[in-house]
Amino acid sequence: MYSILLVLCITSYSSSASNTLDGTCVNPTTLSFIENSLTNISDQLKGSSCSSDGATTEGLTGLLQLALVKELAKDYKDKSCDKEERNLLNRINASIANKIDASTAATDARLNAIEPQLTSLQSQVSSLSSDLNKLSRLLAKHVNVTLDDEEEAPSSPLLSSCDAILSKWPNSPSGYYNLADVNGHSHHVYCHMETLCGKGGGWRRIASLNMTDPNEKCPTQFRTYSQNGVRACGRPVTNSGSCDGITFPSRDIKYSEVCGKVIGYQDGKPNGAAAYHANRDINSAYIDGISLTHGNPRKHIWSLISGYTDINQNQCPCGSHTPYPVPLFVGSHYYCEAGCHNTQASFNTLYTSDPLWDGKDCGSIETTCCQRTLIPWFYRSFTHSTTDNIEMRLCCDEGTNNEDVLIKEYEIYVK
Repeated sequence: MYSILLVLCITSYSSSASNTLDGTCVNPTTLSFIENSLTNISDQLKGSSCSSDGATTEGLTGLLQLALVKELAKDYKDKSCDKEERNLLNRINASIANKIDASTAATDARLNAIEPQLTSLQSQVSSLSSDLNKLSRLLAKHVNVTLDDEEEAPSSPLLSSCDAILSKWPNSPSGYYNLADVNGHSHHVYCHMETLCGKGGGWRRIASLNMTDPNEKCPTQFRTYSQNGVRACGRPVTNSGSCDGITFPSRDIKYSEVCGKVIGYQDGKPNGAAAYHANRDINSAYIDGISLTHGNPRKHIWSLISGYTDINQNQCPCGSHTPYPVPLFVGSHYYCEAGCHNTQASFNTLYTSDPLWDGKDCGSIETTCCQRTLIPWFYRSFTHSTTDNIEMRLCCDEGTNNEDVLIKEYEIYVK
């Protein structure tokens, strides 16, 4: 509306400049048009002053148009030859001046009100920025990103172990974090921040399985057993001795300690550490049970051995009846237990009433075997750090129709 009025005023002014402002009297019709234009602009200004802050721009535009109309009226007055016309134009100019003053005051008040509003908005933005900064630091802590200050953040490397995270942030909870490997690449890993194996927190989990969870499945290298509601993992069907394994990658992250547990079942007639039908080297079925090693060539971590029975022929190195020694590379780093109780073991029978290597329900001839400080957990430490992958093999020196050792669950941690 204001733009249309302005164009009309200027058009009228331009036309009059060529026709009426040549020393002749002002056209009364033009004076009437100026007065009507002034009234319309005034009404628009009143409307804008009562509306929202969005009308401020329109109000300013109206003031500019009033000023133009005032100049137009002044020019007409200067060229007018009639006293009455000059008086009318004087009144118009006075009215315009009053309206400009009033509108300017209203606009000034509105503009002055903007300043405290901007101050309040700035305060809110500052508060929000502070809250976002706190949240950013909490998130950074959780994903292992050091944000001590803005300059340090872009160049700060990820930490390389769960233990390092726990040392830097002692209250860090167990959960997933980002760690850097030896090549600087990031890996999303699970950190156990509570004590394990009596060696504090800061452990990185590299493997876990729990076959009591119906959603979990055996690794493809193993065969799934299911009997009387019990699910477990064993060797694929074979007529001879074998070792079948799975590799747990280190992701090129260094470690020097291993803490873990494996719970299993006896199936058939395993012979403990006897190894009647196999070589007793680390690459063979040197036990009926589970062999944990690292690196290539293999280096021993722990052996979990299944005995024959708990009444006479236990065949565990720690048993009090018919004990069999383990190879020298095993040393004392093993657990041995039988799942068959109070009877001779039988072929194709899965003994689930007494899980292996949990330190519970041990028979009289294997009491010593279960008197281990950490059982069911085991612990090894090395003199140097390594990035070796860890291998877990199911080994028996005879076929699955005679014997097998099954896995119910396992958890392997390193730091």
